[in-house]
Amino acid sequence: MTNKKGTLKAMVLLACFLTVLAVVVIVLQYRQVEYIFGGESVVATVESVDNNNSKTKYTVSYIDRDGETVEASAVLKSDDVKVGDNVNVVVIKRNPEKVYEIPSRHMMLMFDIAFLLFEFFGWLGVVKLLRKLKKYKKLSKKGKKATATVTAVKNTSGILGADISFEDSEGTARSTVYYPASDIPQVGDKLDIVYYIKKTGKIVFMVPKDE
Repeated sequence: MTNKKGTLKAMVLLACFLTVLAVVVIVLQYRQVEYIFGGESVVATVESVDNNNSKTKYTVSYIDRDGETVEASAVLKSDDVKVGDNVNVVVIKRNPEKVYEIPSRHMMLMFDIAFLLFEFFGWLGVVKLLRKLKKYKKLSKKGKKATATVTAVKNTSGILGADISFEDSEGTARSTVYYPASDIPQVGDKLDIVYYIKKTGKIVFMVPKDE
């Protein structure tokens, strides 16, 4: 149970990273969604290309609904745009001097799916760490020490495990399955474990050398 602090730290860091990532993506997506669904597509002409500190700044001009020529800064995806080129951009009424070449809705959907899957498996990892911490807490309060013997080694659906048996503090024979973090023990090997018995009879245990 020596990795309790490490598990807690990993859980907190992972949760913070997932939260910050979600906030950043939501902010960026809000801007793109606002432009895609609330903006107007226009054809703009590139007026200038300014390469400064490896970041290219584009200035374009377009004709608005009133027939007026508007000059705006542009965020473009293409790197080979030249002065005089025409580009399709999106503009919104509240900020006519900033235009974007927005990715297609299909690309946004693919990104959103990938992001949601990443967040799902990330929070799944957080839940797993929380369950592990709960297990640490239970064992630290109720855990008792015992020496278990490996009685069989088996392969269940491609996962290698070992049947172990031991006597609890009251002299009752107990048996359970051990899935080691590294090497599979051999039949007859002895394992020092920390365990407690739930009211349902389920055995919760750890092998300290694996933790």
